[in-house]
Amino acid sequence: MYGMICRMKKLRGSQPPAASLFGDMSIAETREHSEAFASPPDDTLDRILADCEASPRCGACRGGMPLVFGMGAAPADLMLIGEGAGVDDAPSGKPFQGQAGVLLIRMMAAIGVAIQECYVCNVIKCIPPGERKFTVEEIEDCRPYLLRQILVVRPRVIIAFGALAAQTLLRTQRTISDLRGNRYTLHLNDRPITVVPTFNPAYLLRIPEKKREAWEDLKLVRSVLGA
Repeated sequence: MYGMICRMKKLRGSQPPAASLFGDMSIAETREHSEAFASPPDDTLDRILADCEASPRCGACRGGMPLVFGMGAAPADLMLIGEGAGVDDAPSGKPFQGQAGVLLIRMMAAIGVAIQECYVCNVIKCIPPGERKFTVEEIEDCRPYLLRQILVVRPRVIIAFGALAAQTLLRTQRTISDLRGNRYTLHLNDRPITVVPTFNPAYLLRIPEKKREAWEDLKLVRSVLGA
C-alpha cells in the first residue's frame, strides 16, 4: 500500500494530523488541506484499475459485487467525485447511471461543461451487498486508489458530491450542509486543486428544493474554471 502523510495548513499555529479519517481538522476555518501521497512512478488509470481488481480489500469488494472504477477524460480540468456506486451502475460498471446520471449531465451542461470532458468516479469502487453505510475502514481502504486517480487526472477543480466525498477529500467531520457554499484548496503533493462540495445528484432527486443551493455551488465551479 502506497503511503500517505497528511498535514494541515493553519491560519495560526499548527495541529497534528487527525487520528482517523473523519477527525475534525477545522477545514471550514482554514479551507485548505495539504497531503503528501507516495504514488507509483508513471502511474496510469489502467494500472490503478488493475490494482483494484487484483486486491479486493474492503467489505464492499469482498462481497463479489461489481467494480465501478471511473470513466471519462484524463487529464481533465474538472473531476467529479461521488460517494459510492449504486445498483443502476452495476450493468455498465460506470458511475452515475440512471436518473442521478441524467441530472448530473444537466448540472454540468448548466455551467457549459460536457460530461465527456470530465473524469467521473466515486470514493468507494464497489457496490456493497445490501443497502448500508460504508465503514471508516472501507473508506480508508479505497482512499489511496482515489488519490492515485486524482494524481493521474490532474484536475484543476474537483466537485465533491455528497458528505462522504467531501469528508474523504478534506479530512473533516463537517456535514455537507456546513461545507457547501465555499471553495477549498486541496494541496496534493504540492499541487493545488480547488474542491467545491455540493449535494449528491441522487439526494437532489429526493430533495429537489436543495437544487437552488447546488446551483450556487456550480456557479463557484464555473467561476474557477473560467479564471
